Amino acid sequence: MKTFVLSGLCCAGLVALLSETGRAHGGQYRGPGDTVPPGPGGGGRPTGPAGPTTGQPAGPTAPAPSGPATGRPAGPSTGNPAGPGAGRGATTGSSGADMDDLTTWTFWWEFNKDRFIRLKDAVQQGGLVTGGDDFFLGPTRRHEARDSLKPTSERILGEILPALKKAIDSTDQRDINSSCMVAMAKIGKDHPDFQLIDVFTPRLKSGDQEVRETAALAVGIAALAGEKEMELLVGLALDQERGRAASGGEVDPRTRSFAIYGLGLMAHPGTNLKIKQRAFDVMKQLLGDDKVSNRNLKVAAINGIGILNLGTSSAAERTLLGEAVIALETYYLKSAGPGEQLIQAHCPTAIAKLIGRDHARSGFFKDLFAADLLDKGDTKRASIFISQSCAQALGQMARPYDDKNEAKCADATYSKLLLEQWHNHKDAQTRSFALLSLGLIGGKLNRDALLKEFADARKDQEKPWCALALGVYSFAQNEQGKVDADGERFLSETLATEFKDCKSPSLNGALAIALGLCRATDAADDMRRRLLDNMAKEEMAGYLCIGLALMNHTASKADLRNVVNVSARRTELLPQAAIALGKLGDKQVADQLLGLMNDGEPNLAKLSAIASALGLIGDSRTIAPLKALLFDDKLGHLSRAFAAVALGGVADKESLPWNSKLAANINYRASVETLTNNASGILDIL
Repeated sequence: MKTFVLSGLCCAGLVALLSETGRAHGGQYRGPGDTVPPGPGGGGRPTGPAGPTTGQPAGPTAPAPSGPATGRPAGPSTGNPAGPGAGRGATTGSSGADMDDLTTWTFWWEFNKDRFIRLKDAVQQGGLVTGGDDFFLGPTRRHEARDSLKPTSERILGEILPALKKAIDSTDQRDINSSCMVAMAKIGKDHPDFQLIDVFTPRLKSGDQEVRETAALAVGIAALAGEKEMELLVGLALDQERGRAASGGEVDPRTRSFAIYGLGLMAHPGTNLKIKQRAFDVMKQLLGDDKVSNRNLKVAAINGIGILNLGTSSAAERTLLGEAVIALETYYLKSAGPGEQLIQAHCPTAIAKLIGRDHARSGFFKDLFAADLLDKGDTKRASIFISQSCAQALGQMARPYDDKNEAKCADATYSKLLLEQWHNHKDAQTRSFALLSLGLIGGKLNRDALLKEFADARKDQEKPWCALALGVYSFAQNEQGKVDADGERFLSETLATEFKDCKSPSLNGALAIALGLCRATDAADDMRRRLLDNMAKEEMAGYLCIGLALMNHTASKADLRNVVNVSARRTELLPQAAIALGKLGDKQVADQLLGLMNDGEPNLAKLSAIASALGLIGDSRTIAPLKALLFDDKLGHLSRAFAAVALGGVADKESLPWNSKLAANINYRASVETLTNNASGILDIL
């Protein structure tokens, strides 16, 4: 189990699904599965024991978007290895006639939510413990009390890391092994008595595919970029002597793919150009080698380059950035068939991550992506994934639209194009991405356009995307300190008015998130009432919880505590209410969760939901009870694995989930099985 926790996009009925989704690493599912046929040269759904999955037949997959925003648990892996990419199949039966709608807004939110919620920042740097002595201390002691929920280095090295090492050494059980490895990697520190690479490397020879690829990935997540770590990942990624020696033979494609992602993750933090250059050289080699036909390797290389986090402050940095952009551009402009165009579709979003709005070549790429969005580029494309990615990339690269005069607003043409595509493009997902990009670009004219589209939109299909785009726009304005008070008031009132009369659960959820992003506290009372009246509708109720937290409505704490207390069996809603409380700075939520965890009811779905929420919240007071769970022999291995998940979350070195840097603004519709397949992809791991 790669320490996954199913997120809000999993289908309802967690308990019933534990035996299925629990295979293939356990996990956090964020989005759709492998939605396209195999690419050239295989690599789509390889046969044989290449990675444990859920045991369902292969085919286009994606769970229904029924759980809310912050992640919900599933059982860790319990099944035997099977071919990757199988997923669960359609939720309506073997005919697949009524597949889940992958165009819904919830998929985008789940992949991108972390940067909006920023849960760890709120918990570890938030308000005081209102029920304890800290509340009465003076200003200096208040600061200490406020920060006390973040575990100290001493506790991490003295308690958590040794506990995880002891647990992983005590068993070969897949769930506990993979859970502990990712948890240790999140900590990202060597112990005085052992190095993380020495824990991970022996498991590269495991007979279990999940354990092998987890070991490779964990080296990258840990980001301890020493010579041993770098050379190991390079050897694995290129299937060279160092990698073969570590893995006991030829390195399989899935493990190679996870090693490539690991190189990007290792190079992302810091400014060490030597590390970034070495990682880039490997990924460039894979991308430019026509003999490499496995699409997982190519997609990993593209997205790995996209997260290299290259600066421009020195000539050397600018040179490396230029090389990275050219490598992606060269591959993107290759003449290729539809199968390879799926891979090429990852280039626009990767380029946008690298250069943003202000790079010297941004104008060139905006024109290129605009032409390909219109299908008027020099290289004709047959794949809708290209248009989807171009619409997303323009949202990351175009400047705000504030003036109709193109002489005064040079990027006006791109916002006009995106609005036109929202109206006219043949692909529903491209239309939705184009609309959302207007919110990401910003500018008063885009705000006005979004308000008009919101008024005219069809409720079930279009209005949720309009609401989300308005919320994203407003969030950015607030973050940048560019608030137009009258405009923001009208925007919030428009959303609140719609919310009052809304009957659609999906639109209710989108409006709740949008109102939260807009900080529309005037709508909070209506949202609280709807939450308390509709807790059985767990998806919608969960988004209402998150919306209240996003607007920082502290008066909702009491209601949210009550929701937590009565939701022990509502395993979709429980983590969302708990995370909302954490976001609001409530320091009692960890105590509530621990009380529910220790109430004597051995319910796996409940335990996993609670453990997941505890890990995401990251309260150091949970260390001791979680350690007790990790070593409780009376519990099954699944429950113990979730204790490892939570411990890794508590001690995480990063404020955002490690894979959020990959998930943000990615075209998740251009999916391959090692990227996301609802169980065992890089984006499915918590």
